[in-house]
Amino acid sequence: MKAIHSRLERLPSQTKKYFSTHLKADAIAGLTVAVMGVPQAMAYAVIAELPPIYGLYTAMITCVVAALFGSSHHLVTGPTNAICMVILSLVAHLPEKYGLDRFEIVLLLTFMVGAIQLSLGLLRLGGIIKYVSHAVVIGFTAGAGILIAFNQIKNLIGIQFQERPEHFYQVIGATFQQIGNTNPYALAVGILTIALVIVVPRLNAKLPGAFIAVVVSGAFSYLLGWHEPSVGEWRVEIVKDLEPIQASFANMIHFPDTILSPNFELAHELSLGAVALAVLGLIEAASIARAVASQSGQRLDFNREFIGQGAGNLVGSFFSSFAGSGSFTRTAVNFKSGAATRMAAVFSALWTALTILLLADVANYIPKASLAGILIVIAYTMIDKQRLVVTWRSTRNSRIVLFGTLASTLVLPLEYAIIVGVSLSLILLLRTTGTTDLTQLVFNEDSTIDEVPFNRAPESEVVTVNMEGDLYFAAAEDLDYELLSCITPKTRVVILRMKRLRTVGSTAMAILEHFWQILKERDLKLVVCGIEEDLKKVMTGSGLRNRIGEQNIFYADNRLFQSTELALARARSMVEMERNRKLSDAPAPEAEPDKTITAKQLLTPRLLRFGNQHQLREATWLVSEMYKHIKTKAARKLFLQDREGKLYGGLNLWTLLKALGSSIKEDEATTLNEDVLSQQLRTNFHDPITDLCQTDLPRLTVDTPLHELVSQSIANQQLMLAILNESGQITGVVTQMDLLRGIGRLKGFNPEKELPKV
Repeated sequence: MKAIHSRLERLPSQTKKYFSTHLKADAIAGLTVAVMGVPQAMAYAVIAELPPIYGLYTAMITCVVAALFGSSHHLVTGPTNAICMVILSLVAHLPEKYGLDRFEIVLLLTFMVGAIQLSLGLLRLGGIIKYVSHAVVIGFTAGAGILIAFNQIKNLIGIQFQERPEHFYQVIGATFQQIGNTNPYALAVGILTIALVIVVPRLNAKLPGAFIAVVVSGAFSYLLGWHEPSVGEWRVEIVKDLEPIQASFANMIHFPDTILSPNFELAHELSLGAVALAVLGLIEAASIARAVASQSGQRLDFNREFIGQGAGNLVGSFFSSFAGSGSFTRTAVNFKSGAATRMAAVFSALWTALTILLLADVANYIPKASLAGILIVIAYTMIDKQRLVVTWRSTRNSRIVLFGTLASTLVLPLEYAIIVGVSLSLILLLRTTGTTDLTQLVFNEDSTIDEVPFNRAPESEVVTVNMEGDLYFAAAEDLDYELLSCITPKTRVVILRMKRLRTVGSTAMAILEHFWQILKERDLKLVVCGIEEDLKKVMTGSGLRNRIGEQNIFYADNRLFQSTELALARARSMVEMERNRKLSDAPAPEAEPDKTITAKQLLTPRLLRFGNQHQLREATWLVSEMYKHIKTKAARKLFLQDREGKLYGGLNLWTLLKALGSSIKEDEATTLNEDVLSQQLRTNFHDPITDLCQTDLPRLTVDTPLHELVSQSIANQQLMLAILNESGQITGVVTQMDLLRGIGRLKGFNPEKELPKV
């Protein structure tokens, strides 16, 4: 003990800290992962139609190397169900074609997968993972789960196929043809395993259901002698029949002939599948690592994670291991078991190795039907119904990727299904980023700004276009003609707000220069604003900055909309200068002055406006905030507008207060305190304001005469009338005070004169 203590004293301080703080937690977490993972690893090898011992080797070697070279503290790498399914799809038909042992081909495939993944990591391409939609993983995993379940039915019921079916529908057909030859002993063992895997965790979540299931079902089969040849045609196959597991690692180190003396024709045939398998493994590992990191708070390095996965598979190919990736179930168990560092995954591999040394003879008697039962339960859990529903309901693009990947998994060879899913994801991404988002900004008289859909703004002398998103060559195509569509006969100046643009290139500059040229030919002016430093450099280099003119360019600063306001002032001054020039060139016609009093002369630009898509909670907050900043305390109406800025309806404050207090009972009013009142008012906070507002408001414009304003106010009992512009947007309000002011200005009306006698 003194010798051990003295050695510990000589260890670096960081190592000492690990031994004192994290060693125990990592060792316990590793043990928990191993207890659950050993039967899983054996079962996954069965998916690839390989002896179970190779699944255990993969759970050791690939796991250790990936943990040491990766970045995630909790990711556990090893055999996975989806990867094994792809391996089977890729190599099943090749041994007969090339006259090689199947496992030798698998090792070559594993080496190629590792080399591809390692290369991507060393080239620092870890960021590409974010461009692949998560719907690819969800769709492929669900499809693989269906395939695994149907492929394992034959092992569950103890039947054999005369010829190996290649397609999903052929598996279903062959299963139904042979179902009459079901082995009742194998079926009993499989059902017992399934029941235990499901029930045990429900009784106690800490118990390893899969481990207990294989032990109990194996003991059940062994004690009844169902594995003995004397049972005849109903004999239950066991692991020993596939390839005996030996309590030794003497045969683990293996230099494959397919790597040392490569068959280039075979390597070429495997290349496409290797790329697909490498991509799937990286997506799977990165997704799992990211999901756990979001809970642990760790910041991941995906380049390093790629290197870890690649190194694990590359090294594993020389240690009798097939291609592996991150395992969601083992990683989740590792995290929940209190793992602190990457050493927890290393410990899980060490415990797995110890299991082989101590329990090899026992493992040889595990029934094949037990492993099939475990796989069927796992296959069911692979179909994540909640995430499928969320993905399906999210966006149209997500639905396309999800359905395309899932359908391809069931119809096509799995390597092509992966390529289809990734390709769909990238194509839709390029399609989305291949358009620049255009909206229009409308400046109201009360100094507020409305953002309305493109081409939905009212006609104006100054058109302000807000541009957001990417503006590279694909997005810039036909942009000049699209921008022209917002110009009306009334337009004199176009303002382009370019603050939120990204990836602007030479093609975009050429398009914008063409737009400027077209405006110039039409005697229209162009002003740009929100110009960031990167965009400024591109505009300078392309010469566009010089053509537009420095006086028409306004640069972004830290004040929101500052450059836009300056651009608007510049545009209005240009319009004014043009108007003055035209007036000076032509004499003004004489016209009889219009003495009719209209809403334009009476309106007040300040009003409470709000979008109609909000809740009662947000409307209450808005009114509360507005009353902090206005001088008058007179009751005001809350006007609602749709997404185009057009009048939708009105909501008076009494209706708002009544809705908030609708849950307060009259007999309880005298007993309320502030806390109870606050809780009662919150009851209806989530009600949409469209359920409360009045939508049949009169549509009055700035040209509506006074007599009609008064008539509408009386007829509709409105103390405040919304005044609209020609496009239906609210431009101001006329209050009861404004109406009285207008009435006082009527010709022949003098309240101070003596009223006529009645």
